[in-house]
Amino acid sequence: MTYNQVIKEIRTVLQSHAMIKSVRNATPREWLFANEQPIFPIACFAVNSGSLNVGREQVFNVTMWFLDKAGIEAEFEADVCSDQIQIAADIVSKLRNEANPYTISTGINYNLVLDKFEDYLSGAELTFDMTTFSDFDACDIPLNN
Repeated sequence: MTYNQVIKEIRTVLQSHAMIKSVRNATPREWLFANEQPIFPIACFAVNSGSLNVGREQVFNVTMWFLDKAGIEAEFEADVCSDQIQIAADIVSKLRNEANPYTISTGINYNLVLDKFEDYLSGAELTFDMTTFSDFDACDIPLNN
């Protein structure tokens, strides 16, 4: 899979969840102060880095945030975190589907996001590796003659 295909796949999986109202391919800091605010709850993601391993294996390091408004006094924080962790678990389960042309990390930890990003947001953040296999091999490299 190419970088663009990975972005498209992640966006498609996130958009398929009924509880996620907005999806952004950006970190929360990149969209938080924009004029147009998203509809919450939101899932956003970023591909941080990657590696080109032996053979045709490519690894993409991905961070996802699952966020919702927790109230000015954080009065809904526990409920929001609980809901967002469950949504994250649903997405991880869907990404782990054996029919997918990629695999993701077997052990994925999450961090709680508590009243962060100056907009009363709470939820969960998780980072994992997505491993894909390129369809190209050394015979497919374009060369100048």
